[in-house]
Amino acid sequence: QFKEPLILLLLSSAAISLITKEFDDAISITLAIIIVVTVGFVQEYRSEKSLEAMTQLIPPKCHCIRDGMIQEMLARFLVPGDLVYISVGDRIPADIRLTEAADLEIDESSFTGETTPSCKDIHARTDITNGRIDKLTNICFMGTFVCSGHGKGIVTGTGENSEFGNVFKMMQSEEAPKTPLQKNMDALGKQLSFYSLCIIGGILLLGWFQGRNILTMFTIGVSLAVAAIPEGLPIVVTVTLALGVIRMARK
Repeated sequence: QFKEPLILLLLSSAAISLITKEFDDAISITLAIIIVVTVGFVQEYRSEKSLEAMTQLIPPKCHCIRDGMIQEMLARFLVPGDLVYISVGDRIPADIRLTEAADLEIDESSFTGETTPSCKDIHARTDITNGRIDKLTNICFMGTFVCSGHGKGIVTGTGENSEFGNVFKMMQSEEAPKTPLQKNMDALGKQLSFYSLCIIGGILLLGWFQGRNILTMFTIGVSLAVAAIPEGLPIVVTVTLALGVIRMARK
């Protein structure tokens, strides 16, 4: 939040106001910064919490074969090498290499985007994959659904070590691009900074030509520059966007 040009400009204005003993301006600008940063932080926190929806791709329970018996257990306790039984309606709890399959079809739309169920068997067909993991017919991927049939398979990857986990980690490493509004706000902050410096410089030059006290003219220039900065603008923009997000979430 503090890296945005307009926020940096407001911080500079608050500091200058303190130096020039304009305490009312300093307090109002500081309050504006606190409001903007707090609202922005809350919105980003909610966005990050929504990313935790990935955990919903892991079913709470699965059927694991241990000691020759099918046991119902929490999926998060699966480890590579476990033997898992899957049937119609199950969500795949981990990446599984099939050892047994009977008319097994998997809905991989959440992973590949393909709406047509994928037929699975125990054969590794390297001739049709062309290096694409989503074409592997003997692998079931975590987070996908069993549409028909049943089968058994050995766990090869769980959680963030699964293929779905790799995709999720790549998504997290990518920084979201700025929206047009954010770009315009950044440009506005830079323009205001430039104009503020021009005002201060112009006042200093004018005072120097007129033979006036430079410190007095500098104080006047700074006061005018600070007054030209709309400290309420970030509040209006941030709160308006936050209200819009809340309304869309309700709908």
